[in-house]
Amino acid sequence: MISVVIPTYKEAGSIQETIQRAAATLGCSGEEYELIVVDDNSGDGTAELAEELSRKFPVRVLRRAGRLGLATAVVDGWGIARGDLLGAIDADLQHPPEILTSLATALRNSNADLAIASRYVEGGGTSDWELSRRLISWGATHLAASVLPLKLSAVSDPMSGMFLVRAAAIQGTELSPLGYKILLEVLVKGRIEKIVDVPYQFEERSRGKSKLGLRQYGEYLAHLMHLSWSTGQFGAWVEYSIVGITGAAVDLGLVYWGSEQAGWRVVGTVLMAVQTALLWNFLWNQRVAFPRRAPSKLAKKRTLTRFLLYERICLPGAILNICLTLLLARGGMRLVVAAACGVLVDGVFNLLFKVPAIWRVWGLRTSVSRQ
Repeated sequence: MISVVIPTYKEAGSIQETIQRAAATLGCSGEEYELIVVDDNSGDGTAELAEELSRKFPVRVLRRAGRLGLATAVVDGWGIARGDLLGAIDADLQHPPEILTSLATALRNSNADLAIASRYVEGGGTSDWELSRRLISWGATHLAASVLPLKLSAVSDPMSGMFLVRAAAIQGTELSPLGYKILLEVLVKGRIEKIVDVPYQFEERSRGKSKLGLRQYGEYLAHLMHLSWSTGQFGAWVEYSIVGITGAAVDLGLVYWGSEQAGWRVVGTVLMAVQTALLWNFLWNQRVAFPRRAPSKLAKKRTLTRFLLYERICLPGAILNICLTLLLARGGMRLVVAAACGVLVDGVFNLLFKVPAIWRVWGLRTSVSRQ
């Protein structure tokens, strides 16, 4: 049985169409299903409109006393669900309900634990979003994968609000989300070993108003920090950061020794220092930050293969480091000071753009397939 929760707050303009379309597509799947509308005391008739359709479709309505948040609404809905597949979908029609059947098929035809409707795989998209909205979405997705890379580094759309998960994968798990991103909680705390992505086109809202504001953005950041701390990934970040700092010290120490003690040429000194620091970081990350977190997966890939992959991922930042160092040194700056500037830019670049890819070198992610 498929149980889909539809969290609502003032969605009177779209709730009935959402239910009708979801019921139509799930009805054609040949599976038993139920739709659970969890309403946060909307006051605009959303719950009443949903209850009207309970005579025609398998719809249940759970009313809550106040605006308690989308993510907790989904958890409460799952608490009364009867299905072995549990899902979530927004009520504003930005998530096309027809994708629910594809998600269910993807799970039934595979041994995956979770099927995610993704905007960021081939066949998916984000309608006619403005550049600013695309940047916000990318930033939120990348931030999640960077803060929680042990779980999210290879997930294409961890911010998706439409997905199906096997009930067994979260049974007995205490889900305590904050804000509106329930999928983060499932990915981080659930027993998720395999994921399947299903592409979809995110539609623009045509009715009602967006509920996102500064409060929701703040809750999202707090949720990420809470998950990082409660799952121990904060500790992994501390170890990873310490390795990075020691790598920077190795880089600068070799630049100082090569240029001011050994009398080496500038270009050769900088190249040698950057490459040695890369090797240092790789070996100590492998020894300190990652092995006890995924010992079985570490053995699947040879060290040399893993290092070459690490080198390729870090190459853009290393090139920035080298070019900036040489440029500043040519302009008259002391080489070790120029190298410090290069190391800083390299580190910031990797932090902003490369962290999920770097952590994937060690295979710290469940397997992902595309539908």
